[in-house]
Amino acid sequence: MSTMLFKLKYDVIFSGPFYRLMFVGIIVDMISAINMFTGQVIPAKRWFEPFLLRHQSLLGATFITVTYGARCIQGATATILSFCRVCAVCFPIFYHKLGQPNYIYTVQFLQVSGVFVALALLGPDTYEYIMEDNGLYAVGSDDADAEWFYNFVTIMEVFFVLAIVANNMVTYTMFKVKFSKKKNINTISPSKYQGSQEKQKRENGLDKMTFIVCLVEIIYFAFIVYSLQINQSMNKRVFYFLYNILCVIYSTFSAWMLLFVSKPINAQFHQRFLSLTSRRSTRSMSISVQGSRDANK
Repeated sequence: MSTMLFKLKYDVIFSGPFYRLMFVGIIVDMISAINMFTGQVIPAKRWFEPFLLRHQSLLGATFITVTYGARCIQGATATILSFCRVCAVCFPIFYHKLGQPNYIYTVQFLQVSGVFVALALLGPDTYEYIMEDNGLYAVGSDDADAEWFYNFVTIMEVFFVLAIVANNMVTYTMFKVKFSKKKNINTISPSKYQGSQEKQKRENGLDKMTFIVCLVEIIYFAFIVYSLQINQSMNKRVFYFLYNILCVIYSTFSAWMLLFVSKPINAQFHQRFLSLTSRRSTRSMSISVQGSRDANK
């Protein structure tokens, strides 16, 4: 899916901020899933234990930094996507400007800026693996910068969730208002009406996608508040088990939802799948014909 978005990013339909943001988001989701398996699951299972203990500081720094850096990007992606949907519905002229290089690069820098904060504050720390519940878990030794960063992440998550809720409420309300107005207009020509309907379906699909991304972000926020604030004594194995489930969902559903919800992406996927199938059938037919000729000689 990320490869398809990269190849189509110069297309008129796919050059907007939504698909550019989703491309970065899907790449980060995949990195997050790989980091979860290599940095948390493998140590918890105590696989390659001598290697882990020998390089525990480097591996711990990589795991913690990538984990929180990716979370910053994922939260920012959901928030900026919801803001883009507000602009698409309420300020379409400004939304088209967001696709211009000077705007989109600024937006994408804001999208990934959290990883630089995580790298600066968490990377220099010294990490080690501790044994708990018969598993290894990475912890840092310097709590000063880490505590500041965790407070920063907490404030950022609260801001993200409040912005997401507000943006989705505005988008839903304004979308319904604009849709009801269009239904009352009967003087539109058939060609313009058909184009308007297709655009509306495409925008409606993107709104559904944004709503689901934001819903998962809110579920993650509720889990973090419960596990780190309300029930701070939660068992590490239970915490990481639930966290890993959320991480896997977050890291895989974006691409599939984009495939099912986005009509242009769905059409491109079917076109490429049919093209690949026809090439394979043509190749197999030519091989069988060549085999028949060789048998008749």
